[in-house]
Amino acid sequence: MIPIDPPAMTVKDTLTAACRRLQDPVLKKRLLAREADLSAAEKKYTYFAEQDRLYALAIYERDAEKKTPDRDGVHLKTLYSAGLVGRRDGRRKYDELKARAPFGRCLLCGNSEIGSLDHHLPKEALPLYAICPVNLVPACGKCNQMKGDRIGITAGQRTLHPYYDRPGETGRYLVADITGWPVQFHIQALPNWDAELRARVEYHFDTFQLADRYAEFSVSVVTADQWLHRQIRSEGGIPALTDHLYEAAKQHARTHGPNAWDTALRYGLASSDWYLHHGVDEAP
Repeated sequence: MIPIDPPAMTVKDTLTAACRRLQDPVLKKRLLAREADLSAAEKKYTYFAEQDRLYALAIYERDAEKKTPDRDGVHLKTLYSAGLVGRRDGRRKYDELKARAPFGRCLLCGNSEIGSLDHHLPKEALPLYAICPVNLVPACGKCNQMKGDRIGITAGQRTLHPYYDRPGETGRYLVADITGWPVQFHIQALPNWDAELRARVEYHFDTFQLADRYAEFSVSVVTADQWLHRQIRSEGGIPALTDHLYEAAKQHARTHGPNAWDTALRYGLASSDWYLHHGVDEAP
């Protein structure tokens, strides 16, 4: 996951833009009249997310929606697809939200190219949040598909929210073990994590199949660098290669974050006796 700040864009902005070229004047007036409701929902969403209680809000709102469906639920879901994604003014806001992802990387897996916006809380179950910017996360197509419309059976069975969750604030939790190919990625819980956060990080890791995907991503990075690594080892020995790999890891951590998969890979290479002595000569 790539954590970033929540967008400054508000649901009023997306509502206004998505409705601007709506041809049906009656429907347009009806949807614009929901601004107060949508803004109140946005404020509630932000409050619960900042208190790490978004799951409780999701369950409550889902049950309330089942009991008394929003009178404009269908229109709000359509407003996302037709107004925010499909119409020019709305599309500008949609693209602004996508463009916030650093290096154009999916915020959920941290690597693949952005394809769309994922609804952190699903619009099918919670249409009131269908065009709420803090609920829209830049994601690749694969992650969006894998996540689906799930809310989670328990508080621990939910994916991380890139705008509000900061599991790596106190250190590196993504680890790459390299004792042979392929690289083995896993989660190493930090001391300050409680049981729920640990469950969520692992659930996120498993939901998006990140161990396998990161191992696959690693092949091209390692292959591209092995010639240079062999040259450094040939000229300066194992200590020189170790220093180079650690420096590369620290530099990558500064630009991409300490828990980016390619940061973990570089730290894993630097600390791997197998790679330093043998793996550098073997194609992954």
